[in-house]
Amino acid sequence: MKQLTLEEVLAAKEARQERQQALRLRTALPLVSITLNIPGPIKDSEVLRSLCRAAADALGALFTVAAEERTYATTGPEILLALDAVAAEIKAAAVELEESRSYGRLWDIDVFTADGELLSRQQQGRHRSCLLCAADARLCMRERRHSAAELASAVQQKLLSFQAEQTRRVRPAAEKLAVLAVEAMLYEVAATPAPGLVDRANSGAHQDMDIFTFLSSSAALSHTLGRCAEAAFRHKGTLEELLPLLRVLGLEGERSMLAATRGVNTQKGLLFSLGLAVAAAAWVLHKGESLHAEAVLTAAAEMVQGIVEAELKSLARKKPEELTAGERLYLEYGVQGIRGEVAAALPAVRLCGLPKLREAMAAGLSVNDALVQTLLELFMTVDDTTVMNRHDVETMRGWVRQQTTAVLASGGMLAADGQQRLAKMDALFIARNISPGGAADMLAVTWFLHRLEDWRYEQE
Repeated sequence: MKQLTLEEVLAAKEARQERQQALRLRTALPLVSITLNIPGPIKDSEVLRSLCRAAADALGALFTVAAEERTYATTGPEILLALDAVAAEIKAAAVELEESRSYGRLWDIDVFTADGELLSRQQQGRHRSCLLCAADARLCMRERRHSAAELASAVQQKLLSFQAEQTRRVRPAAEKLAVLAVEAMLYEVAATPAPGLVDRANSGAHQDMDIFTFLSSSAALSHTLGRCAEAAFRHKGTLEELLPLLRVLGLEGERSMLAATRGVNTQKGLLFSLGLAVAAAAWVLHKGESLHAEAVLTAAAEMVQGIVEAELKSLARKKPEELTAGERLYLEYGVQGIRGEVAAALPAVRLCGLPKLREAMAAGLSVNDALVQTLLELFMTVDDTTVMNRHDVETMRGWVRQQTTAVLASGGMLAADGQQRLAKMDALFIARNISPGGAADMLAVTWFLHRLEDWRYEQE
């Protein structure tokens, strides 16, 4: 990483002033100079250029652009606009842009009159706020109220906010991936009977939700899933660098879900796993590769590389009362939950879900019955933290799998006896308040990957 020298910064500033004067004299119009407020050594990147262009596009939508010049250098991007409008009106619009967007503080939009006078915020009785607080930026800088690390973090969050906004318009391929993901969510909840889970027959071991809650939740998450795919299509860096943006999108999606369900957490875990799967599929497509399940799962694993170490292995320093249920499971039993599953390329899906689903469908089962049969197989494989959190590890690994083994031994959905045992198993799970939501999430991801391969065959 090359550190910019003071000489380079001063030379860039002088060159910018020369370009500004030349364009202003050539057009005899008010001039806008758009640069960025980015502390730190990296001043230029594709994301920063896109951010600079976004400001130019916003002003271009408001005023007539007579001339435009773009300069990209290591000292940062700059866009000059000659606008056929009143300079004071341009300045007011520029200030509004900087203050109305969550990332607008990263823009530095200077407005000059046709005579070359620089219009300032102070003339409007305003000051430029700090990147971190509402105080005057000059005071914070002079008094060094914030550390370099705090400033860098604030800039990163604002850049992520900008990137997230860019995903609101999704391309057809991203929309298609979202459709398949929502189909997977709906098929999972529709599969009946699903022991202890919400299905078409009952609400399982839940008092606060039913199938309609899940339908509302799935609808609310549809756009978020498309945006996760769009983010991957747009991404220029490594897969690991995509994860922070997906987290921002996931939090937005979670808020939409909770609004739709009136505060009920129906699919937070599934949003994480399916959001990663959708983004990984988009990445595979973006690279021009075939949509094999293995390639998608490998990409998802690369995306969360090191997540277990980063988020779980520092937990020993936490006080017991500060630990979440999932964190306690990791410390006491080494259960890594969905983080570990994804980091290992979802072995439950890769080695169990997909093969068992294909076997069930090849045996002639309907989609519903094949999904239920696959769900039973996943009960035998997934260390379901939902069950462990409600009860304990022994209930999941012992009692749940004993019940499942008996149903599978009698044929499961392939035999009348198995189906009768399954109905009793559902009632028993409900009575004991057991809801294997982790296995259900893996069933949805399984169906999504299965449908991806159908799409691949359509393309070939």
